[in-house]
Amino acid sequence: MAWYETILPSWRSPSTLTQSILISILGLVAYFSYKIYFIPKRSLKRLGIKHPSRSTPFFGNLLDYGATSAHIAQMEWQKQFGNVYATLFFHVPTIWVGDPEVLKSVLVKDFSNFANRKQLSKSPRPFNTTLLELRDMNWKRVRNILVPAFSASKLKAVIPIIQQGSDEFVEKLLLSEESNQKLDIWHTSGQFSMKIILAAGFGIEFESHEQEERLIAAAGALFRDFTGPSQLLVVLSPTLFDRLEPLIGNVVNSIKYITRITENVIQQRRQNLQNGIKCRKDIMQQMIEAGEDDKLNDEEIIGQAFLFLIAGYETTQNTLAFACYSLATNPDVQQKLIDEIDSKCPDPNDLNYDVIGELPYLEMVVEETLRMYPPTYFVNRDVKSNITVKGFHIPKDTMIGLPIYSIHHNSEFWPNHEQFIPERFTPEEKAKRNPYSYIPFGGGPRNCIGMRLALLEIKLALVKIIQNVEFYATKETEIPLQLKTGVSLCPANGIYLGIRRRH
Repeated sequence: MAWYETILPSWRSPSTLTQSILISILGLVAYFSYKIYFIPKRSLKRLGIKHPSRSTPFFGNLLDYGATSAHIAQMEWQKQFGNVYATLFFHVPTIWVGDPEVLKSVLVKDFSNFANRKQLSKSPRPFNTTLLELRDMNWKRVRNILVPAFSASKLKAVIPIIQQGSDEFVEKLLLSEESNQKLDIWHTSGQFSMKIILAAGFGIEFESHEQEERLIAAAGALFRDFTGPSQLLVVLSPTLFDRLEPLIGNVVNSIKYITRITENVIQQRRQNLQNGIKCRKDIMQQMIEAGEDDKLNDEEIIGQAFLFLIAGYETTQNTLAFACYSLATNPDVQQKLIDEIDSKCPDPNDLNYDVIGELPYLEMVVEETLRMYPPTYFVNRDVKSNITVKGFHIPKDTMIGLPIYSIHHNSEFWPNHEQFIPERFTPEEKAKRNPYSYIPFGGGPRNCIGMRLALLEIKLALVKIIQNVEFYATKETEIPLQLKTGVSLCPANGIYLGIRRRH
């Protein structure tokens, strides 16, 4: 008898070997089912908070109302369970907080217990150095370095970049009006948003139209290809995603291409600084020059640039497109905005940072757009220690979800919430409301750091647009507008509007 037969006698029969493999596979399936389904279900029940009675293995309640209908799920759960309820986000027990007073505790009062975002998996380079991923003191260090880059004085330096992009946006609208062609305002808004971010956030000055097109296509792949299976693969195994995604998509190759270009920009900018050569004062330059003793390294700069792309591209695109849609479908609102802009800034050449700040009705239009169509429809927070807030016990390591869409459409806070009414945001009306019933950019110390830049882009573009054209609804205009959720809340079928030249 061979030596291995005495050690592994049961392996002499092929059928026995097959049975052993099957038993091992079944054992693994049972183990992971217990770990990612039964344990989370039990933890969810122990929260003592209202929650759906059923969930799907691994996905939890993510697919309850469809893969692209998270906004509908928020509304339905709010209707069934109230302003605070629980679900499984994948296999993570999640407490959704739509109560403004509990939100105040999470975002501000007890911020130290909710300071970090929940990480379901380890993000690949360069995303692992972004403010979204950094935790505790690392997050605080990078945030403190970046904050001055978004001051009013620094944003004024970016206005020429935004103006150039806005002029190109208007030119496309006028060409469409002349040729009487259908124009998807959402797609056109995306081209505007992408160009501004690549120019200001990545510091890229396009050398040719071909390079511009290639960069925009590469950046667009992050949103076009990073959906469904790709997102699931990142959650399951980031390492496997790095290896398999180039075979089925273009996200990894796009990231590498943009990273390489950005590394060259940083290197050139640092050389210019050493040689006393002036550089364009964009956000990239602010990051390179930011800090004193504690500066950002190149990898951290690249990470934040990608964060501005991920967090800023679709959110700005969607808000600008939704604002144009809201003007077209509410002609009385559009006329009020036209009157304000014609009165306070009739000359396009006099448009500047201070003038933008002196347009209160424009501010109200943008705020109401962000209420009805919050592009960031939810955010999350990790729970550091057990805590009880307003009678709700919140255990360590659960996830807090902020259902921004349903908060902004809660009839308790917003009567006639499906109507577009900018006057909700007069100083008098805002004073009557709990401030945590409106959180398009989150809230507290960990709110969106790029908020002021995003608002500046949207407002400046809208002023340029209204100085030249007005919108109206046509037979191709979808009323009511169908929405879907992915990286952000966006129109399901684009946005087609009529365009009429004003002068």
